[in-house]
Amino acid sequence: MNELAILLTLISALGPQGHSAIDSAEVILARAAEAYRVATTLRSEFVQRIEIPALEAEKEGRGVVFQRKPNYFLMKFDEPEGDIVVADGQWFWMYYPSAQPDQVVRTAIDRTSEGATLGGQFLVSPTERYVATYVQRDVVGHRPAYLLSLVPKFEAPYTLVRVWIDAQDYLVRKFEIHEENETVRTITLSNVEAGIDLPEDLFRFTLPPGVEVFTR
Repeated sequence: MNELAILLTLISALGPQGHSAIDSAEVILARAAEAYRVATTLRSEFVQRIEIPALEAEKEGRGVVFQRKPNYFLMKFDEPEGDIVVADGQWFWMYYPSAQPDQVVRTAIDRTSEGATLGGQFLVSPTERYVATYVQRDVVGHRPAYLLSLVPKFEAPYTLVRVWIDAQDYLVRKFEIHEENETVRTITLSNVEAGIDLPEDLFRFTLPPGVEVFTR
């Protein structure tokens, strides 16, 4: 499966009410899309879990993610230490020294898309691009959330996305991406801060000595 395509797919009513108009997927997605639109910057801690049935393997990583719309993104791993993903406004860089210390992959950023932001693929015109279904109310990190399932209407490297949207601020707190090969990638966000100052210098990628660059 294309690691880059999945990653790009990656990176907003309270109370015990019954199922009502507020619990419709369309209403929730509309509010989440608006919360995403006004949040020009974001910082969050994350935990990423990847389940790979074909290899009977699981991987887990954690760290901090930053984004500044439209084309700046930083996913800095504490575990595995040194792994990093950076969008510097022009290029999207992926460097995983824990697995391939001698190479980095880069691809040009489409400046007309939301590909360099976490959640942009799901929250820009979502009802036009996905069949959305309300699943249930849930809790993520002690915060109430709405769980929705999204099935893409377009050709995508995944078949299903489950997304947890915070019931207070309507920012996304968790993604679960089901890939075509049955791999499941889950990203959980915590300590989310939106609308903070993030300097452009934060999003610079420095090529380590001796590392080869592969352009896609």
